[in-house]
Amino acid sequence: MIAQAIVILLDYALYLIPGLVLFGLWFGLTPKALTGTRILILLMAFVLMRDVMTPLRLWSLKGDLQISFLANPFVLATLGLSSLGLIALSARLLPDLWQLVVLSKGRRLTGVALGVGVGGLIGLPLRLCQATDAAMLPGYWAWLPGMVVLAYGANMLEEVLFRGLLQGHLEQHVSPLRAALISGVAFAACHGFLALSVTSLGWPILLFTLVEGLACGWVRMRHGVVASTATHGTAILLMAVPMVGNG
Repeated sequence: MIAQAIVILLDYALYLIPGLVLFGLWFGLTPKALTGTRILILLMAFVLMRDVMTPLRLWSLKGDLQISFLANPFVLATLGLSSLGLIALSARLLPDLWQLVVLSKGRRLTGVALGVGVGGLIGLPLRLCQATDAAMLPGYWAWLPGMVVLAYGANMLEEVLFRGLLQGHLEQHVSPLRAALISGVAFAACHGFLALSVTSLGWPILLFTLVEGLACGWVRMRHGVVASTATHGTAILLMAVPMVGNG
C-alpha cells in the first residue's frame, strides 16, 4: 500500500509541475505592491492543485454530493500533511501576505467548537441522505485516519487562502461582514470549473460550496481561520467515503 501511495503521489506531482511552474513565474514577476493580484495567483494555483485530483481519480463526486476519496490512507495523509507544510512555508516566505491571516480570535476552544458544530450542520444532513452507509464499506476504519488528516490539513490550506489571505485583504477595504460575504461567493465561484466542466454536476456543487463558503466566512469573521478550518474540515469529513475497490 505504501509503494502504491508513492507511485500515486509522484504521478500527481509530475502532472502538476508544468502548471505550478507557470504560476510560480507569474507570482514571482508580480510586484509585492499588487497584493490582490498575488492572492489571486495563489488561489488559482490552489484550484489547479485541487481540481486535477479528479481526472487523476484521487477523488470523485456523485450527484448526491457524496465525495469518494482514494481508499489509500497513506496518500490522503501525505496530501494533508503536505498542505500543512505549504502553510508553514508560506508563513516563512511570504510574511507580508501572512500578516493578513487571522488564525484565532477570542477563545480558541470556543471557536473550534463552533466551527465543528457549523460543519456538522452542513455535512451531517448530506451524510444522512447518502445511499451508502460509509461505515459499512470494506476498509472504512483503516481509511478514516488518513481521511481525517486530509480533511483538516488540506482544508486548512484552502481556508488560509480564502479566509486568511482573501478575507483578510478585503477587510482592509470593506466591512468584516461584506468581506466574509465576498470570500464566500468567491469560494463558490472557484468551484465553477469543478462543477461545470470537471464533473458536470452543476448547480448542486455551486449551491453547496456557496453555503459552505458563507458559513466558513462567518466563522472566520467571528473566531479566525482555525475555527473556519474546523467548519470546512468537519463538513467534508462527514460527506466523505472511500472509493470501493480503489486502494
